[in-house]
Amino acid sequence: MDRTLATRSPHTSADWWVTADQARHAAQSGLADAATAPDLLRTLTELDRARHEAGVAVGAAVEALLAGGVAWEAIAAALGFGSPEEARQALAPDRRDAGAAIERRLGRRA
Repeated sequence: MDRTLATRSPHTSADWWVTADQARHAAQSGLADAATAPDLLRTLTELDRARHEAGVAVGAAVEALLAGGVAWEAIAAALGFGSPEEARQALAPDRRDAGAAIERRLGRRA
């Protein structure tokens, strides 16, 4: 059982899902742009952008699930991690990037 003190996010599960969807669309766009890039360096740039946006989408989806009451055990199992702690550590950068994305999209709420 996780006994970590958790503070409630100022954002709703729906806010996180919208952010996840926007990042997913950006990742898809990056992949499409990579396929039509005029040179290898531009292809690399677009693939990197898609990789970053995919991470944002994963992080936002995790936040939405957590906000909806899904346990870390279920998230870890869905993503093939050996433990909830392993999932927390591995997903921390994506969750930070998702937090920055939602702040850009919505700003801070009081």
